[in-house]
Amino acid sequence: MPNIAAVVFDFDGTLVDESKIFEQSLIYACKAVGFTLLGKGEIKRLAKQHPDIYLQRVIPTDIADRNKLVERFLKSFTEAYERNGHKQAKLVKHAKPLLRALKMSGVKVGLITRRITLWRAVPEILQMFSISTLVDRLVTCREAESKVEQLRICLKDLQVKASASSVVGDTAEDIYAGKAVGCLTIAYTKGFGSKIEILRAEPDYLVADLIDVLQILASIK
Repeated sequence: MPNIAAVVFDFDGTLVDESKIFEQSLIYACKAVGFTLLGKGEIKRLAKQHPDIYLQRVIPTDIADRNKLVERFLKSFTEAYERNGHKQAKLVKHAKPLLRALKMSGVKVGLITRRITLWRAVPEILQMFSISTLVDRLVTCREAESKVEQLRICLKDLQVKASASSVVGDTAEDIYAGKAVGCLTIAYTKGFGSKIEILRAEPDYLVADLIDVLQILASIK
């Protein structure tokens, strides 16, 4: 892979799936603030979204003392999540073999995540799955809120130009961020994101299995 010096991955839905505990935590937090969701289908859908999205659905923007309710909601969500201890966390299929192959090829690996209160858990999960040593740089919301800025920080610290890098993500947001920075964009279609929205973002490549990233990078001239 001579032309790609770094690959930056999105975390949730691309490398790791914690959707089950997200669903349970969402239900718990909704009850804590006195709101309920419509049904299982909506819970499953919202649990795969960023808090910016599901908070708009759960807590109306015009409600009194909304900031306090949001704070209570996030605190309850975090409490429910932390009690689980990552017992329901799963590595996405072929995530570890892909990371190992990249490292063996001399490709630097970055990781970005927009988790809000749960960003502290990311290093724990990496260690739990024995992939901490396969990630050269992790950028969380502590350093930047947007995926674009996270990606820029990651590439700067990896000392790799955007034109010599690729971003792999499962949402349209990941693809738009990669395009904004100038990276090759690879969309993973079996993650949390809507395939329709991913297609609208026009990624350079689509993969249904992470291991196919290797073939794409090897083919780039």
